Amino acid sequence: MIHPTTKSKASIYCKLIALALVIIPCSLSAQKKKPAPKQAPVADVIKIISYEVLENGDTINKLDSRHIQQGKWLLDHPAHFEEPGTMEVGDFDNGTRNGIWKTYSMQGSLESEENYKTGLKDGESRYYVEGSLYCIGHYMALNAKQMYDTVMVEDAVTNGFRPVKIKTDVGSIRHGLWTFYEPRTKQIKRLVEYQADDVFSDKSFETLTKTDSLYILAKMKSFPHVTKKPDENVWMGSGGQVRIKYTDIPDDRPVKPNVRKR
Repeated sequence: MIHPTTKSKASIYCKLIALALVIIPCSLSAQKKKPAPKQAPVADVIKIISYEVLENGDTINKLDSRHIQQGKWLLDHPAHFEEPGTMEVGDFDNGTRNGIWKTYSMQGSLESEENYKTGLKDGESRYYVEGSLYCIGHYMALNAKQMYDTVMVEDAVTNGFRPVKIKTDVGSIRHGLWTFYEPRTKQIKRLVEYQADDVFSDKSFETLTKTDSLYILAKMKSFPHVTKKPDENVWMGSGGQVRIKYTDIPDDRPVKPNVRKR
């Protein structure tokens, strides 16, 4: 005969063993189960809420849901007092100018091509008169994220380079060579060298000699922060060259303010 106390203990042991058999597999299963991978954040989709349509079907002048400019834009600037009207064409990236922006007269003649970097002029810019090139210059965009930026400039005495601190609230500075041409022949007439917005040298040419050409090419290749190839058409000699018209608008279809629909 089993003692009641012993019987109750045996019952408790059986219950504990049964409970352990249930808990242990669950615990092992929980250990083996890998955590679910974190889902990558979904990039915000820019929702365009308004745009305009050109006569050829292109969509321009887009505004997103935050009323911020996106993509290709055509900006009309009507004539004001004695200033003639112009048009600008370029790209916005979240409301900031980036890349090449072109300015045209209302008759479709190209007036300027300027490079922008995060809303500031940076790199080579070209300027035209009646569609013919008359100036190539260089800008440098300062780092707007800090109060001061450092620019390397040439010392006129030692010919070495030294750092100069510039307050960044000016945005962009002229830094590099500014070459001025005779529009009809594209003969170089003047060469101005800017160092951090100050004129470092200014040289005019009546007739470009071989020595002048070599001097200009050497300057263009050696100037700091300018890595593009030398400006085109550096030569000696007199005219005879055909006038070049710089425009990507066909003569029979001049640029004009378009009738645009939303």
